[in-house]
Amino acid sequence: MKNLNLPFDILRDEHGENILHKLFYESIDFLIRLLIFLIFLYIGSLCVKKILKYFDKLPALNSDLSTQQFIRSIIKIGLYGIFVVIGLLLFGFSESSIATMISAIGLGIGISLKEFLSNFAGGIIIFFTRPFVVGNFIKINGVMGEVYKISVFSTEINSLDSRRIIIPNTVMISNNLINFDSNDYRRIQLTVSVAYGSNLKQVIDILNEIANTYPDLDKTKENFINTMTYGDSSLNILFLVWTKREGYYKVRGELMAYILDKLTEEKVDIPFNTLTVNIEKD
Repeated sequence: MKNLNLPFDILRDEHGENILHKLFYESIDFLIRLLIFLIFLYIGSLCVKKILKYFDKLPALNSDLSTQQFIRSIIKIGLYGIFVVIGLLLFGFSESSIATMISAIGLGIGISLKEFLSNFAGGIIIFFTRPFVVGNFIKINGVMGEVYKISVFSTEINSLDSRRIIIPNTVMISNNLINFDSNDYRRIQLTVSVAYGSNLKQVIDILNEIANTYPDLDKTKENFINTMTYGDSSLNILFLVWTKREGYYKVRGELMAYILDKLTEEKVDIPFNTLTVNIEKD
């Protein structure tokens, strides 16, 4: 090809090569390597999805959703890291350059992303100590709901009003946590108030009968029913019974309504607050 005598032909380096031509070919080479890198990452992302889909079908892990989600997060991060490193090698980086880059990134993460590492450590602690699992109903920092997902860095909770709340794992391990599903049974605690002058023995007998016959209460555990406090206008009886944790709130609500109906049927006086207004005439 015949070289045109253009003004930029005078731009040459010390070896006599045209600088603009050199920049053009180097730019083309860079774009080709960048395209190969991006295509490889895209193929890698498809491979990761395939591997994770196969992983989700493993029967050994399907029985424990918490373990499956946590290990899945670790595998996902590891696979993406491997594909990125291989992609950098294809791009033209040397092994020593990549090792230096990883070291620099690790140092930067250690210095500036302390909270990030704390969340990762929290995820490891949750995985091994298992204070809760997916599906448990918990309360932490005023948040109450069902554990939806446990990942490496955070835990997701579905609140009672169906909001998805994401809490860092460092918060999950450094605060007091209540797990309502850690035991098979939960105790229902109610305060039954009756008017002064009521036949206390009759009331306690009625409550004992309810505790021993109500279908959704456990009959193998010991109940506690006794007068505990004297209120301003009522005798307050503590009513403690047991039920299975599944359906706890449903049983509790229905039991409260049943006790009220039973006491009303037996003509037991249930006190309630009243307001008396005295009007003085001039």
